[in-house]
Amino acid sequence: MLKTDISLIVATYNRPSNLALCLKSLELQQEVTGSFDVVVAADGSEEETERVVSEFARRVPYPVTYTTHEHDGFRLARTRNEGVLASRGSYVIFLDGDVTVPSNFVKAHLDQRVSGTVMVGDTCWLDRGRSEQMTVEAVEAGAFHNWVSNAERKRLRGKFIRAEIYSFLRLPSRPRLKGSNIAIWRSDFQRVNGYDEDFVGWGLEDTDLQRRLAQAGLRFQSSMRWTRTYHIWHPYDPSYVPKAKGTRNEALLRERGRPSRCANGLNPQGDFAVICWNGEPSIENRSEDKQVPVENPRGEQRIAA
Repeated sequence: MLKTDISLIVATYNRPSNLALCLKSLELQQEVTGSFDVVVAADGSEEETERVVSEFARRVPYPVTYTTHEHDGFRLARTRNEGVLASRGSYVIFLDGDVTVPSNFVKAHLDQRVSGTVMVGDTCWLDRGRSEQMTVEAVEAGAFHNWVSNAERKRLRGKFIRAEIYSFLRLPSRPRLKGSNIAIWRSDFQRVNGYDEDFVGWGLEDTDLQRRLAQAGLRFQSSMRWTRTYHIWHPYDPSYVPKAKGTRNEALLRERGRPSRCANGLNPQGDFAVICWNGEPSIENRSEDKQVPVENPRGEQRIAA
């Protein structure tokens, strides 16, 4: 099996046009050929998403994998866990399929990795007008770097200053984790058993992950000094609730005595399909009885429940 330094896990659900732009920005990464693989983890998306991934895989020399499962509501925690299980790298970067990244994004993460530390990034939110101008050509030219509004630049400067203060004070759970831009050592992610898949519906799966990582002794550092992502505008998911107020996820997060290692994480019940291009997939067992991948008629690998 091909060894890689970094795995990029790109979570997506039925936004193939945005995903194509995200993958184009990954295609343009510099000085990292052979250093990473890409896993597009879909929350049960339609076939157009797989086609976008397939076309991307044909253009790049590194391993590309696609994971998916039957869609049953907003299950981002499960989606990201499946992406990790199918990935190869000792270091993992989580992205969302509605962001683009600078051409030095992966190289910067390679250079800035620190043992025992989770890198916490943030996203420049592009407005609707600019987002509608986002094309493959704009990504290739890096035009989106100049599309950030003054108000957004001011917001990010404030967040960066606060993040630096948090690091100086060594606060245990700051700066806050943002799921669209997280970098973490695979061994640290496994230590807490990944995302808790009890979080279903929009929100707070990242907050829960950060709390458990902090309990396990991990520190957090902002990556905003040397890189960031750029969010392409789109309507909110139907399950969106501001700050997840009054949701089951909020109640789950407030439960006392939550251990650092969640029970329903990287080894829950359920199955998912895995399609791999440009190399063999790396499949970790999803349950403690060490079930193995089985071939299905489409030539995918499927982890049996």
